[in-house]
Amino acid sequence: MKSKLTVLGLAASLVVCASVGFGQSGKFGVGIQGGVQKLYGDSKNVSLGPGLDGFLSYRVLKFADLALGFGYSKLKFDGVTNDLLTADLKTNLELISKGIFRPMVSLGAGVVSYEGASGRKLTPSFFGGGSFSFRLSPKLAWHTGADYRFTTTDQIDGAPPGSKSKDGYLNVRTGIIFYPGGQEEGRPQILAYQRAPLFEVEEDPDTYRPFLDEPVYDNVDGGMPGQQEAKDMEEYVKFKSRIDALSQDMDSKEKKIIQMQNALNERKRTLASMENRAEKQPGRSLPKNSSMAGFSEIYEEALINYYNKNYKEAISLLRLLLQQYSSHSLASNCQYWIAQSMFSMNQYGDSIDEFYKVLSYQRSLKKDDSIFLLGQAYLKIGEGERAKESFTRLIREYPHSEFVQGAQSYLRNL
Repeated sequence: MKSKLTVLGLAASLVVCASVGFGQSGKFGVGIQGGVQKLYGDSKNVSLGPGLDGFLSYRVLKFADLALGFGYSKLKFDGVTNDLLTADLKTNLELISKGIFRPMVSLGAGVVSYEGASGRKLTPSFFGGGSFSFRLSPKLAWHTGADYRFTTTDQIDGAPPGSKSKDGYLNVRTGIIFYPGGQEEGRPQILAYQRAPLFEVEEDPDTYRPFLDEPVYDNVDGGMPGQQEAKDMEEYVKFKSRIDALSQDMDSKEKKIIQMQNALNERKRTLASMENRAEKQPGRSLPKNSSMAGFSEIYEEALINYYNKNYKEAISLLRLLLQQYSSHSLASNCQYWIAQSMFSMNQYGDSIDEFYKVLSYQRSLKKDDSIFLLGQAYLKIGEGERAKESFTRLIREYPHSEFVQGAQSYLRNL
């Protein structure tokens, strides 16, 4: 009587766990299987007997399940039948954890209740085997397997005490498994496929315009002098910077990159020599030229230094341009890159002064850029009200600017 209550208690535990499992998603499964088993012991005249199992599984790893099961089966030998009640705990380790067909190996232990000479008894059992499942749908799978179960008794087949071999039996089962929440795929989460929120990367002002400097400008006057030349030049700098950043991965372009680097180093040496001569002879200055030729070379060099994060050298070159070409159509651009360089060096107070100098120009391609970064700079130094004023001004004066959406998002969070 005690052994029957023990088995019934294990069955009741399985039912309770199954009811909980229906409230979960993707991890629990409930199955029922039927099949046959064959006794191996002292008896010689054995035959196959029917059996039925039920179980609850829980996925503990992407490739492993833990299953609690109970069953009823018949062992037939020497013209008699021994009814078995089983309760066991096992783990299924999937050899292939993705796809429709999934082979696996099983290991476990449990108890077996059998009819002995003096009534029903319990014996421990240990087993191992192999199986496979076919996924019929996300919630349904067909499972087939076999295992051999060792026991610690030689009384299942009615042999007298002291027999040489312990009893065991081969167990073959097939049936269905139901997954209430659907089977988990275990797909890896790839960060590159996820879109980062706007302000998770706000530390870098170039986040809003990587490798590109193409301002929004309402061209109501037919354009500004030198605008197309500036766009062409800055577009060239953009691609050149990207080539430098990716040079280690472009083995096929290695020779060309080396040549470009040598030319860049030569320009740096030439520029350094020019600066040294200018320091020694303060009365001399670079020859002014109304065309883009003299201005463009130094402007290009300054932007290359900025994109390579040589901010101090970029500021030095840009101040030289402002000194020698103060009335140039791109003078405000030079002032903007000075302010941007200071912002990138975390010199937020100084950058605010420089951004206001950009706004003092009557015409500039960089006013909306400057107002947007002014707001960010004020945030960095803890002046939230001034930041609000800057973002509001940007939305009011430049409603079509590419930075309006960013300014609105900042205002919502202030």
